[in-house]
Amino acid sequence: MTVRGWVTRHQLMMFFALAYILSWAVWPLMLLNPTSTPMVAFGPGLAALIVAAVVAGRQGIGVLVKQLGHWRVHPLWYLIAILGPFVMTSLAAAAVVATGAPSPDWWVYTDWPGLLVTLASTIVMVGIFEELGWRGFALPRMQRDRTALWAAIVLGVIWSLWHLPELISNPTEREAVPFLIAVLAWSVVLTWIYNSTRGSLLIVILFHAAINTALRFLMPTFEARYYALAWWAVAGMSILAAVAVIILAGSQQLTTDLTRRDRVSGGGPREQGPRCADASATEGPTVAHRPGRLAPRSP
Repeated sequence: MTVRGWVTRHQLMMFFALAYILSWAVWPLMLLNPTSTPMVAFGPGLAALIVAAVVAGRQGIGVLVKQLGHWRVHPLWYLIAILGPFVMTSLAAAAVVATGAPSPDWWVYTDWPGLLVTLASTIVMVGIFEELGWRGFALPRMQRDRTALWAAIVLGVIWSLWHLPELISNPTEREAVPFLIAVLAWSVVLTWIYNSTRGSLLIVILFHAAINTALRFLMPTFEARYYALAWWAVAGMSILAAVAVIILAGSQQLTTDLTRRDRVSGGGPREQGPRCADASATEGPTVAHRPGRLAPRSP
């Protein structure tokens, strides 16, 4: 068997291994310089490009990257992606205040220049590098013969554990356990967004960048003794959002058709699905969620 043939048969395994190796490679450098970064964000994106190139060459890379330009979606998805995270973190903060904690500095959300700069930089430095791999490459392949919810949860576990160098090296920046739980819940929401927009990585990246920005501005304004509680509130609110998505969109497909123009007579949306960045996908079959199957579509 050729190298290409072996990689083609083990695409996901190769991708996840490379994503971890490339991202964690700088972690040992902290022994020499404790102030250095414990990991880099470009691992998943670079891993996806490498595997796609080995499997399908330029065509594979083209199919993968093309998802970044899929911007023609219902305008409501832009609102969900950009405003949804800020609403979710605000509700989590309100829940903490309801327990008797002092109110955080809500005015940080009125710093429009700061928010826009942070959002833009996060889109480039985190969103694109991560989501090209997690949702752009891995998720469609994981949904080929499994339900969307199964793929979202498994990918969420892998995605959350990928953050371990940051959590271990700087344990005061985030509360590890509620953060990992929140990431798992966000994976479900991001899968719903990706499937419902027919593979729009742009909308996925906007949500990812917005949740990072919302947390970066609001969480440090909590008093130290309520910081852990605030993270648990974020985790709880994220779980509620994920549960709402599952109820709304269904665990098999995690898809919501806002336009209702592609309804089939049987009831579900006609989900065409994004094409995978491998040879078989570019030649015909799409990664579609077929009604009535447990398997239809990582980030």
